[in-house]
Amino acid sequence: MTLDKKHYYVTLQAGTTVAEIRDEKGSATYDFEIEATDVQVGMMRDLFNNCVHGDFMMWMHGHTLWSDMPDRDNDEYDDNLRAIYQLIYQYGTEKTKSDLEQMGLVKLLGLDKEELRPF
Repeated sequence: MTLDKKHYYVTLQAGTTVAEIRDEKGSATYDFEIEATDVQVGMMRDLFNNCVHGDFMMWMHGHTLWSDMPDRDNDEYDDNLRAIYQLIYQYGTEKTKSDLEQMGLVKLLGLDKEELRPF
């Protein structure tokens, strides 16, 4: 594993149920370009996995009688998604940062802050 930063191409579709980080641009489309180390990309992949698990748990708890579980699952999913966008902003190229600003996510989620701002 190297600590050198490399270019990666991030795709987020339908939240993060379908998410991908590639180290080659190729012919596939992507949403954001970042410069990160292997370790930083690993942290982002962990957050993607957390969102997939959280999405499944929201579905499971939504089909049972547990009253407060879907809210906690939803909050956890939102926290992971905000953390993903914060990392994308933090490691993003200038174009990526500009795109996130134009989307209104920098202001809405406080992506330029050290800590995530709650909704």
